[in-house]
Amino acid sequence: MARAETPRIGAEDDWYPYTALRNGRIEGMSADIVRAAFSASETSVELAHYPYSRCMELARSGSLAGCFNTTPDAHIRAEFLLPQEVLFSDDILLWGHAGDAAIDDLDAVRGKRVAVTIGYTYGEYFDSYADIQRIAVRRDINGFRMLQRDRVDYVIAFRGTTDALLRENPDLVGQFKALTRVHRPPLYLTFSRQHPQAAALLRDFDAGMRRIRHDGTYQQILTNWQLSDGQSSVHGSTLQERHNDKTESP
Repeated sequence: MARAETPRIGAEDDWYPYTALRNGRIEGMSADIVRAAFSASETSVELAHYPYSRCMELARSGSLAGCFNTTPDAHIRAEFLLPQEVLFSDDILLWGHAGDAAIDDLDAVRGKRVAVTIGYTYGEYFDSYADIQRIAVRRDINGFRMLQRDRVDYVIAFRGTTDALLRENPDLVGQFKALTRVHRPPLYLTFSRQHPQAAALLRDFDAGMRRIRHDGTYQQILTNWQLSDGQSSVHGSTLQERHNDKTESP
């Protein structure tokens, strides 16, 4: 009897410090979490690196059993299986030039050019806001280079990955600042609805995540990467939260 092939999970290839291809290996905090969770449930998987949009498309079609790191919206929830256990959370920030004023509503950037990374979602409020010019870029660094050259007015990007990006590109340090927190979403390993092993892998992943949270492995991974689980040093609500409060008020 032929052995079943080891299922493949797609890992984003350029989103350090969470997941990236470094030194010929998939590295990052969320890659360590995924490996630890499956190891804890004694489940064999192979991580395969792809650009995020390609990773999600392959998972959607069933070529991959899953893909991470995903911020689910209504479309993703309809097209993929979501586990109960979250990988981590992080702030999505709107970045501008160092001398720009803080922003308290997206109406303040109406008509402006905002660099967005292909395939990413940034929360319902931002994603559905029609009155901005979205300039699609392949990688976050491309958006910041465009902002540096005034080819866009703003960049939307996650806090953790931007911090890493600035450490690796010291010529950009001091040129930008976060103008507002747009959203603070949970990020997931999403599973394919088309892959024959995905539903079982989801159960194994959830079981493994619960084990590593309980035995301290999860917290140790966060400590190793010197990152927190979405705890921001900036206080106050996000634009998404304030928008939700407005729409829910009578």
